[in-house]
Amino acid sequence: MFTAEYEGINSFLVGASSLLLDHGVKRITRGQVCWELPEPFMFKIKNPTARWVTINERKWNIVLPYAESLWLASGRNDLRFIGYYLKKMINFSDDGIYLRGGYGPRLRMFNGLLNDYRGNEIFSRSILRNNTVVVDQFEFIEKCFQKDINTRRAIISIGDPLKDCFDPEFKIKETKDSPCTRILHFMKHPTENKLNLTVYMRSNDFLWGASAVNLFNFTFMQEYFAKILNLEVGEYYHIANSFHYYEDCKTKLEIVANVRDYRESGFIYRKSFCSLPEFDYLITQLSNAEENFRIDKSQHDLDLQDDFFNDWLKVLESFNTKKKVVFVNPILNELFA
Repeated sequence: MFTAEYEGINSFLVGASSLLLDHGVKRITRGQVCWELPEPFMFKIKNPTARWVTINERKWNIVLPYAESLWLASGRNDLRFIGYYLKKMINFSDDGIYLRGGYGPRLRMFNGLLNDYRGNEIFSRSILRNNTVVVDQFEFIEKCFQKDINTRRAIISIGDPLKDCFDPEFKIKETKDSPCTRILHFMKHPTENKLNLTVYMRSNDFLWGASAVNLFNFTFMQEYFAKILNLEVGEYYHIANSFHYYEDCKTKLEIVANVRDYRESGFIYRKSFCSLPEFDYLITQLSNAEENFRIDKSQHDLDLQDDFFNDWLKVLESFNTKKKVVFVNPILNELFA
C-alpha cells in the first residue's frame, strides 16, 4: 500500500505525479492505456483549506470545482447545469440529459428505487414521497453529530446497489457512468475540536478527478460541514483503490513532478450560517443567481451576507458575465488576475 502526507493540493500534485511516474504499472482499461499504482493509495492532506491549485503548469480550471460543488450541494445530476461548465461531460452520460452516477441526488435525495436518479431540481428534506423514503444524507450527518459529537456513524453512501449493479433483467448494468466515490466519513478528531473527513474511492483519475475537482469538492464540503457542526476544519484522508492516469497525460505529469517553486496557501472564511437549514437557504440563493448568470448573462449586485458564499457567487459571476470582481480570498484575486 502506498501512503503519503501532503500539506495541501499543490504538494499533492507534485508528490503524486512523481509517485505515479515512479511506480505506475501499465494497464488496459476500456480500450485505453493507463498507468496505475499496483496497490491502493492512502494520503492525508494536513491543511484542507489549501485547495487552490497555484501551479501554472497544471493549467487548472478554477471555475469547474466551484460549479460542481454547487451542483452537488443542490442535489442535481443534470447536464444542463454541469455540461455548460465542462462540455465533455456529455461523453459520460447514458442519455445525454443526466449523469447517471452524478453525486448530487445521492447526497441529497437518496432513495430505494430501481430507476436512475434524474435530479434537476434543488434538494428536498428527508421525506416520504409516493410511499418511498427519500433521504437527505446531509441532514443525516447534521443529526448524527447533534446526537453525539463523537459519533462514528456519520457516513454518506454514494454507491447505490439498486441502481448501480444490475439492469431489470439482472445482467451487469451497462453504463458510461458508475460512481467513483463510494463513501464519505465525517468524524470529530478524538482530542481536538476539529472535523476530519475520510473519502474512499473505487477508482480515481489523478489529473481529471483527484486534482481537478475531487480534493476541492470534498475539502470544500468538509469546511462547510465544520461550520454547520460548530467544529474547526481538521485533516482530510483520501483512499483510492485504483489511482491512475492515462497515457496521453504523461508529459503533463513529468512537467508537474519537476516543479519546485510552489507554495501552499490556505484560507479560512468567516461564515454566517450555523446550521444546515441556514446553509441550504444560501444554496438556494446561490443556485438562483447562478442560473441567471448562466442563462441570461445578467449581472446582479447580490450580497449573500456571507464571505464564503459571496466568493463562491463571484467565481460563477465572473465566468458567466465577464465582470471584474474582487474576492475576500486573496488567493482567488491572484488566480483571477
